[in-house]
Amino acid sequence: MAGRVAVAYISRPWGVRGEVRAEALTHRVERFSDLRDVVLQCAGRPDRPLELERWRVDAKSLLLKFAGIDAPELARSVLAGGYVTIAPEQRDALPEGTHYIDNLVDCAVVNSEGEPLGRIAEVVSMPTTDVYVVRGAKGEALVPAVGDFVVEIAPGRVVVRGVEELFES
Repeated sequence: MAGRVAVAYISRPWGVRGEVRAEALTHRVERFSDLRDVVLQCAGRPDRPLELERWRVDAKSLLLKFAGIDAPELARSVLAGGYVTIAPEQRDALPEGTHYIDNLVDCAVVNSEGEPLGRIAEVVSMPTTDVYVVRGAKGEALVPAVGDFVVEIAPGRVVVRGVEELFES
C-alpha cells in the first residue's frame, strides 16, 4: 500500500444489495462522511478506484456501499479481502501528543545525551500501550511508548531515557 493510508479492511459481503462488512482502521469512523473517492487495494490485484455511496455502523462493524457494486457475489469477488485507502493528505489531524505509526517507523532513536540507539523498525499495539521495536548496533529492544521512557518525538527522531540497559545482551 505504498503511498496510501488504509482506513478500512473489507471482510465480506453483507445483505443482498452489494454492501460489505468492514473493520474501521481509523480512530474516528465519522470521517467516512467526508470520503467519496477512495482506492481499493488488495494483494495480487491492481488498485481499483471506487466511489463510496454510503456507510453506516451496525452492532458488529462498519457497513460500506460502493457505486456499481450492487450484488453480494460482485462484492465478494471484487471487494472482499481488500483495504479501502486514501491519500496521506486526506488523513485526519491527530490530537496533540499523538502520532501516526507510519511517521514513527524508521525514526532515529537517541538517548537523552543524543547517543544513537537505533531506529524504530515497528510499532506494536499492546492492550495498555504501544511498544516501539528499536533495532540498532547493540541489538533489538522493545521500548514502551510512555512518558517515563519517551522524552520527545520530533520529525525523524525519538528521544528516550532509561532504556539503554534494554540493548545490552
